[in-house]
Amino acid sequence: MDELDKKLFDDLSKKDEVPIRCEYIIKNALNDEKKKYRLSIKNIVLITARVFAVIFVTSGVAFATTKIYENIWKEPEKIDSFYGEKGEYNENEEYGIWHTKDIDISNKNAITENEAKTKFNDILKKFGYENETIESIELIDNPSDDSLFYRATTKNKFLLDLDAKDTRNFKIFTDVAYKDIDKYRGTQDEIENVVNDICKKYGYDLSEYNHKEISFNISQSAYENNSYKYIEKEDPNDANIWQVKYNKEYNGIVNRYEEITIGIVPEINELYYFIYTDKSPENTEIVVKEQEAKDIALAKENVLNIGYNIKNVETELDIVKMNGYAYLRENNFEKYYEQTHTPKYPISQIQYYRVEERIRQVWRVKLEFEKSEDLSYKENNFTYFVDASTGEIVGGE
Repeated sequence: MDELDKKLFDDLSKKDEVPIRCEYIIKNALNDEKKKYRLSIKNIVLITARVFAVIFVTSGVAFATTKIYENIWKEPEKIDSFYGEKGEYNENEEYGIWHTKDIDISNKNAITENEAKTKFNDILKKFGYENETIESIELIDNPSDDSLFYRATTKNKFLLDLDAKDTRNFKIFTDVAYKDIDKYRGTQDEIENVVNDICKKYGYDLSEYNHKEISFNISQSAYENNSYKYIEKEDPNDANIWQVKYNKEYNGIVNRYEEITIGIVPEINELYYFIYTDKSPENTEIVVKEQEAKDIALAKENVLNIGYNIKNVETELDIVKMNGYAYLRENNFEKYYEQTHTPKYPISQIQYYRVEERIRQVWRVKLEFEKSEDLSYKENNFTYFVDASTGEIVGGE
């Protein structure tokens, strides 16, 4: 056993969890300048091979039954002036929206505008609107993540959105909102039957979805004498637009990113909108325990040392998109606080940190703060997203 073998054997014999030991020791074997190993490919392979060989000696079958989760968090891209000099506003009076000027899709794994137009026409045809004429198409990006989508409008004010990277995901809003729909009514059972028929007709298997929500609007007739005084008791008999939403669940948690949402005008059973999103969480195994997630969030807050006294901690499992808000709060708290707590903060000065668009199962750890006159900062709470598989902080709100 040479010096390196002995070092690996000693390190791996410690009582830390095997995957944590493995990652730690490989990194240290590769980075420890005192050892002065030449990091050729041969040496890297040799070190890694020796680590796994020693694991089998020191840990028996433990390694075979423990899963290693790779870190998924990467340093976000700082985005300044997304709503200012770097961006432009789509002046469409019906569906105005901000996006970056001249988005380059060459290295973003996105379809072209011509390909998007073909997809839009396919969607229109699929839902029976093949006579609609597309008048505009815009490529839209997001200051918070690297998602992209195309937005199209038609001559009759239809709106369609299409994921530019995964074209299975789309939205279609028809022109029904511009029609006189106040007089139409329907029951929940009728609407469910209509929605089931629509999904069956267009090839969407609702048996894959184990969560359902049904809601409705309140029509103009639910207001008194056109005075816009709201009637507190909502009566479904006054609803003229119904929405049915189907989601998939993991560990009892509803995934808002695997969803079919359908809006229907009752009685005439006309489609108002159809939204299809198919983005499953990348992780469904809960490796990080609830108390560990609390400890991770509290440790991060302690490092920030803002001065808050934490009066309560709440945790729950959820499925979220990663975001850069916790990163902004950590790296530039003054800027974060200013833009989130200043009334009418200039939109052109908002700063973001753009992350990868990834759907992760997390522990939401909500820290509630005591108010103190001694502090200039007055946050009531902050919620960390602690990845349930890796333990990384992958966002917040």
